[in-house]
Amino acid sequence: MTDPNDHAEARLFGFPTPADPNYSGGREDLDVIVSRFADEVRRGKRPSIERYAHENPALADQIRELLPLITSLEQWKVEREVDCSKKNLPEEFTFQRLGQYKVIREIGRGGMGVVFEAAEERSPHSVAVKVLPWRFLSDTPRRKERFQNEAMMIARLRHRNIVPVYSFGEQDGYCYYVMQMVKGVSLHWVVQRFRESAEPITADEVLRAGRGERVATDDEGVFSRRSSRELGRDAWTSFARIGVQVALALEHAHQNKVLHNDVKPANLMLDASGRIVVTDFGAGRRPEGDRPEREDYPPGTLRYMAPERLSGQCDARGDVYSLAATLYELVARAPAFDAADRTQLVEQVVKCHPRNVRRVNRRVPRGLAAIIHKGMAKNPADRYSSAKALATDLVRFVNGERPDAQGPGLMSRLLQWQRGSSRPPRK
Repeated sequence: MTDPNDHAEARLFGFPTPADPNYSGGREDLDVIVSRFADEVRRGKRPSIERYAHENPALADQIRELLPLITSLEQWKVEREVDCSKKNLPEEFTFQRLGQYKVIREIGRGGMGVVFEAAEERSPHSVAVKVLPWRFLSDTPRRKERFQNEAMMIARLRHRNIVPVYSFGEQDGYCYYVMQMVKGVSLHWVVQRFRESAEPITADEVLRAGRGERVATDDEGVFSRRSSRELGRDAWTSFARIGVQVALALEHAHQNKVLHNDVKPANLMLDASGRIVVTDFGAGRRPEGDRPEREDYPPGTLRYMAPERLSGQCDARGDVYSLAATLYELVARAPAFDAADRTQLVEQVVKCHPRNVRRVNRRVPRGLAAIIHKGMAKNPADRYSSAKALATDLVRFVNGERPDAQGPGLMSRLLQWQRGSSRPPRK
């Protein structure tokens, strides 16, 4: 630590003295660590909580508990700025065209842009155009770079359950990219609809809710076999098929070094054929090699966020967790964590285990419940190792087989006992 008197002579002659970043000015060590960490985050760096803990072993437990809250607070500040900016957005935009596309109507607003339905002049087919609407914020260049990265990441993915991106452009200061128009509803809409009514959701209703036109059905989709145009509230096999589609899409993204980082019901679209399409990679990242990425603040939605991401670690198992949390909400019709206060929600995500989904809804099959809870394990090492592994277990459930997450059945344990176990199997 630098002695403050070392620069007395320099100050006497009016010369500036260098600041010692390790000089605390009498403050407690933990206060210094928190201030330094928060300053790194504000300056756009990606500080590692584990590095701070390793450098300060006497305070390691406090650091691991407190710094995720600081990370969450900085994220909240960013989200608040976005919310304030969204409130100041005009009710309607003046542009009528974006490049070669004529704007038809606005269809949604999110944390990273406004989405419009549009069409080429001579084409009957509509597309979705996502626009970055902020042009005058202090961090507009960073938002623009992130928006462009989002478009490029999705454009390099080719999977039937990932929304394809066709082109990228800029007009009058507005950045935008063009993607496929998904005529359907989000799983958030599905959850809300099942909360309001136990009646099955029909393909026609999906089309009407999504303002689509053409009905299409597909026996391989999520609609029940009893009626290829209905999705029941207790259609467990159909919900598992939803998970399979999303998991395989995520596996494709992970194989291409892309993490979604914001898997949630609102970002998963269901069309009238029963196909699920993963959208909104705005929080997505490319891990450096095979190492987990360290982030300045964790983008995404806290309610569905894996706990380790609040400590700065991000890998494919974080997307597995978020998908399992989405399936939890789909079958329980209630989120796994529901605290209204942000600080309490952070504490739930980091410290609490979700309530057993079968206690929320006793009708959920044991096998599906076991899959969901394994996917939401607090320790990443206890989860499925990949999205493909999660998809494989969901397929076992769909085929009427016992998922690995459920463990061996009674007959298997009896056989193991007969082969030499000293104790009878537990029932």
